[in-house]
Amino acid sequence: MHIPDGFLDPKMSGGLLGLAAGVLGYCLGQVMRAVTAVVPKQVLATVGNSLGNIQMAGKRALTKFGEEKVYQMATVAAWIFAAQMFNFPINSGTSGHLIGGVFAAVIVGPFGGTVVIATVLLIQSLFFADGGLMSLGANIINMAVIGSFVSYYVYAGLKKLIPEMASISIAAWFSVVAASLATSLEIGFSGTIGLPAVTSAMVKTHCIIGIAEAVITVVILKLYKGAKNNE
Repeated sequence: MHIPDGFLDPKMSGGLLGLAAGVLGYCLGQVMRAVTAVVPKQVLATVGNSLGNIQMAGKRALTKFGEEKVYQMATVAAWIFAAQMFNFPINSGTSGHLIGGVFAAVIVGPFGGTVVIATVLLIQSLFFADGGLMSLGANIINMAVIGSFVSYYVYAGLKKLIPEMASISIAAWFSVVAASLATSLEIGFSGTIGLPAVTSAMVKTHCIIGIAEAVITVVILKLYKGAKNNE
Protein backbone atom coordinates (compact mmCIF):
# COMPACT_ATOMS: atom_id res chain seq x y z
CA MET A 1 0.00 0.00 0.00
CA HIS A 2 2.89 2.40 0.71
CA ILE A 3 3.85 3.92 -2.63
CA PRO A 4 7.65 4.12 -3.10
CA ASP A 5 9.33 6.99 -4.92
CA GLY A 6 9.38 6.64 -8.71
CA PHE A 7 5.86 5.29 -9.10
CA LEU A 8 4.13 8.67 -9.45
CA ASP A 9 4.89 11.41 -11.92
CA PRO A 10 6.04 14.74 -10.42
CA LYS A 11 2.74 16.51 -11.09
CA MET A 12 0.77 13.77 -9.37
CA SER A 13 3.08 13.52 -6.34
CA GLY A 14 3.38 17.33 -6.02
CA GLY A 15 -0.36 17.89 -6.30
CA LEU A 16 -1.17 15.20 -3.75
CA LEU A 17 1.50 16.57 -1.39
CA GLY A 18 -0.17 19.97 -1.53
CA LEU A 19 -3.61 18.46 -1.00
CA ALA A 20 -2.34 16.39 1.94
CA ALA A 21 -0.75 19.49 3.51
CA GLY A 22 -4.03 21.37 3.22
CA VAL A 23 -6.13 18.58 4.73
CA LEU A 24 -3.61 17.99 7.53
CA GLY A 25 -3.48 21.71 8.30
CA TYR A 26 -7.26 21.72 8.69
CA CYS A 27 -7.24 18.58 10.86
CA LEU A 28 -4.44 19.97 13.04
CA GLY A 29 -6.41 23.18 13.45
CA GLN A 30 -9.45 21.22 14.61
CA VAL A 31 -7.34 19.19 17.04
CA MET A 32 -5.70 22.34 18.42
CA ARG A 33 -9.09 23.97 19.00
CA ALA A 34 -10.24 20.84 20.83
CA VAL A 35 -7.22 20.55 23.14
CA THR A 36 -6.65 24.23 23.95
CA ALA A 37 -8.67 27.07 25.42
CA VAL A 38 -8.20 30.84 25.52
CA VAL A 39 -6.72 31.99 28.82
CA PRO A 40 -9.17 34.67 30.03
CA LYS A 41 -7.88 38.04 31.16
CA GLN A 42 -9.58 37.43 34.50
CA VAL A 43 -6.77 34.94 35.19
CA LEU A 44 -4.63 37.93 36.18
CA ALA A 45 -6.82 38.53 39.19
CA THR A 46 -6.11 35.06 40.56
CA VAL A 47 -2.53 34.34 39.52
CA GLY A 48 -0.99 37.81 39.67
CA ASN A 49 0.19 40.42 37.23
CA SER A 50 3.57 38.95 36.37
CA LEU A 51 4.91 39.49 32.84
CA GLY A 52 4.43 35.82 32.02
CA ASN A 53 0.78 35.88 33.04
CA ILE A 54 0.13 39.09 31.13
CA GLN A 55 1.63 37.54 27.99
CA MET A 56 -0.51 34.39 28.40
CA ALA A 57 -3.81 36.22 28.90
CA GLY A 58 -5.95 36.09 25.74
CA LYS A 59 -3.87 33.31 24.18
CA ARG A 60 -4.65 29.62 23.79
CA ALA A 61 -3.21 27.15 26.29
CA LEU A 62 -3.37 23.37 26.58
CA THR A 63 -6.23 22.26 28.82
CA LYS A 64 -6.35 19.26 31.15
CA PHE A 65 -8.61 17.54 28.62
CA GLY A 66 -6.11 18.54 25.93
CA GLU A 67 -3.22 16.93 27.78
CA GLU A 68 -5.20 13.70 28.05
CA LYS A 69 -6.16 13.87 24.36
CA VAL A 70 -2.57 14.39 23.20
CA TYR A 71 -1.42 11.51 25.40
CA GLN A 72 -4.22 9.36 23.97
CA MET A 73 -3.17 10.19 20.39
CA ALA A 74 0.44 9.26 21.19
CA THR A 75 -0.74 6.00 22.79
CA VAL A 76 -2.87 5.13 19.75
CA ALA A 77 0.10 5.80 17.45
CA ALA A 78 2.24 3.47 19.57
CA TRP A 79 -0.42 0.74 19.38
CA ILE A 80 -0.55 1.08 15.60
CA PHE A 81 3.25 0.88 15.31
CA ALA A 82 3.24 -2.26 17.46
CA ALA A 83 0.39 -3.90 15.51
CA GLN A 84 2.06 -3.13 12.18
CA MET A 85 5.09 -5.18 13.20
CA PHE A 86 3.05 -8.32 12.45
CA ASN A 87 2.67 -9.13 8.76
CA PHE A 88 0.16 -11.71 7.57
CA PRO A 89 0.61 -13.74 4.34
CA ILE A 90 -1.89 -13.37 1.48
CA ASN A 91 -0.71 -15.33 -1.58
CA SER A 92 2.25 -15.63 -3.96
CA GLY A 93 4.60 -14.14 -1.37
CA THR A 94 2.35 -11.12 -0.80
CA SER A 95 1.75 -9.99 2.76
CA GLY A 96 -0.20 -7.28 4.49
CA HIS A 97 -0.32 -5.48 7.82
CA LEU A 98 -2.70 -3.29 9.75
CA ILE A 99 -3.23 0.28 8.51
CA GLY A 100 -5.08 1.26 11.68
CA GLY A 101 -7.01 4.21 10.28
CA VAL A 102 -10.39 3.17 11.63
CA PHE A 103 -8.89 2.10 14.96
CA ALA A 104 -7.32 5.57 15.36
CA ALA A 105 -10.43 7.46 14.27
CA VAL A 106 -12.77 5.50 16.56
CA ILE A 107 -10.53 6.22 19.57
CA VAL A 108 -9.50 9.86 18.97
CA GLY A 109 -12.00 11.06 16.35
CA PRO A 110 -11.62 11.69 12.60
CA PHE A 111 -9.35 14.74 12.91
CA GLY A 112 -7.08 13.19 15.53
CA GLY A 113 -7.08 9.87 13.69
CA THR A 114 -5.96 11.53 10.47
CA VAL A 115 -3.12 13.31 12.27
CA VAL A 116 -2.06 10.08 14.02
CA ILE A 117 -1.91 8.04 10.78
CA ALA A 118 -0.12 10.86 8.93
CA THR A 119 2.47 11.00 11.73
CA VAL A 120 2.96 7.23 11.55
CA LEU A 121 3.42 7.45 7.77
CA LEU A 122 5.95 10.28 8.12
CA ILE A 123 8.04 8.32 10.63
CA GLN A 124 7.86 5.18 8.49
CA SER A 125 9.03 7.12 5.45
CA LEU A 126 11.86 8.95 7.23
CA PHE A 127 13.27 6.15 9.38
CA PHE A 128 12.11 2.84 7.90
CA ALA A 129 12.09 3.58 4.14
CA ASP A 130 8.46 2.41 4.07
CA GLY A 131 7.00 4.66 1.39
CA GLY A 132 8.90 7.38 -0.47
CA LEU A 133 9.28 10.98 0.64
CA MET A 134 8.11 12.25 -2.75
CA SER A 135 5.11 9.91 -2.47
CA LEU A 136 4.34 10.93 1.11
CA GLY A 137 1.43 13.16 0.08
CA ALA A 138 -0.19 10.31 -1.85
CA ASN A 139 0.30 7.89 1.03
CA ILE A 140 -1.23 10.38 3.47
CA ILE A 141 -4.24 10.93 1.21
CA ASN A 142 -4.73 7.18 0.74
CA MET A 143 -4.18 5.90 4.27
CA ALA A 144 -4.77 8.90 6.56
CA VAL A 145 -7.46 10.87 4.73
CA ILE A 146 -9.33 8.01 3.02
CA GLY A 147 -8.26 5.26 5.41
CA SER A 148 -9.06 7.19 8.58
CA PHE A 149 -11.02 10.43 8.03
CA VAL A 150 -13.42 9.23 5.30
CA SER A 151 -13.72 5.74 6.77
CA TYR A 152 -14.71 7.20 10.15
CA TYR A 153 -17.87 8.59 8.59
CA VAL A 154 -18.61 5.22 7.00
CA TYR A 155 -18.41 3.79 10.54
CA ALA A 156 -20.49 6.64 11.99
CA GLY A 157 -23.22 6.17 9.37
CA LEU A 158 -23.35 2.39 9.72
CA LYS A 159 -23.41 2.60 13.53
CA LYS A 160 -26.91 4.07 13.29
CA LEU A 161 -28.11 0.97 11.46
CA ILE A 162 -26.12 -2.01 12.76
CA PRO A 163 -24.18 -2.97 15.92
CA GLU A 164 -21.03 -0.95 16.59
CA MET A 165 -18.51 -3.76 16.13
CA ALA A 166 -20.11 -4.73 12.80
CA SER A 167 -19.91 -1.10 11.63
CA ILE A 168 -16.25 -0.93 12.70
CA SER A 169 -15.48 -4.13 10.79
CA ILE A 170 -17.12 -2.90 7.59
CA ALA A 171 -15.49 0.52 7.85
CA ALA A 172 -12.07 -1.09 8.41
CA TRP A 173 -12.54 -3.30 5.34
CA PHE A 174 -13.71 -0.28 3.34
CA SER A 175 -10.68 1.75 4.46
CA VAL A 176 -8.27 -0.76 2.92
CA VAL A 177 -10.17 -1.32 -0.33
CA ALA A 178 -10.84 2.39 -0.88
CA ALA A 179 -7.20 3.27 -0.17
CA SER A 180 -6.01 0.56 -2.57
CA LEU A 181 -8.32 1.88 -5.29
CA ALA A 182 -6.97 5.41 -4.80
CA THR A 183 -3.41 4.03 -4.95
CA SER A 184 -4.23 2.19 -8.18
CA LEU A 185 -5.66 5.31 -9.80
CA GLU A 186 -2.64 7.40 -8.82
CA ILE A 187 -0.18 4.86 -10.22
CA GLY A 188 -2.30 4.20 -13.31
CA PHE A 189 -2.76 7.87 -14.20
CA SER A 190 0.97 8.42 -13.65
CA GLY A 191 1.57 5.91 -16.48
CA THR A 192 3.84 3.69 -14.39
CA ILE A 193 1.62 0.62 -14.78
CA GLY A 194 -1.47 0.26 -16.93
CA LEU A 195 -4.60 1.34 -15.06
CA PRO A 196 -6.62 -1.88 -15.62
CA ALA A 197 -3.68 -4.08 -14.58
CA VAL A 198 -2.77 -2.18 -11.41
CA THR A 199 -6.41 -1.71 -10.36
CA SER A 200 -7.24 -5.40 -10.80
CA ALA A 201 -4.14 -6.57 -8.91
CA MET A 202 -4.36 -4.03 -6.08
CA VAL A 203 -8.08 -4.13 -5.37
CA LYS A 204 -8.41 -7.93 -5.53
CA THR A 205 -5.52 -8.43 -3.11
CA HIS A 206 -6.69 -5.71 -0.74
CA CYS A 207 -10.22 -7.10 -0.60
CA ILE A 208 -8.57 -10.02 1.23
CA ILE A 209 -6.26 -7.78 3.26
CA GLY A 210 -9.35 -5.75 4.23
CA ILE A 211 -10.87 -8.79 5.93
CA ALA A 212 -7.75 -9.15 8.07
CA GLU A 213 -7.83 -5.39 8.77
CA ALA A 214 -11.41 -5.71 10.00
CA VAL A 215 -10.61 -8.62 12.32
CA ILE A 216 -7.41 -7.06 13.71
CA THR A 217 -9.11 -3.68 14.21
CA VAL A 218 -11.88 -5.22 16.32
CA VAL A 219 -9.35 -7.27 18.32
CA ILE A 220 -7.01 -4.38 19.13
CA LEU A 221 -9.95 -2.10 19.93
CA LYS A 222 -11.11 -4.59 22.54
CA LEU A 223 -7.56 -4.98 23.85
CA TYR A 224 -7.10 -1.20 24.00
CA LYS A 225 -10.38 -0.65 25.83
CA GLY A 226 -9.55 -3.49 28.20
CA ALA A 227 -6.16 -1.94 28.94
CA LYS A 228 -7.77 1.47 29.56
CA ASN A 229 -10.30 -0.05 31.93
CA ASN A 230 -7.49 -1.69 33.93
CA GLU A 231 -5.55 1.56 34.39
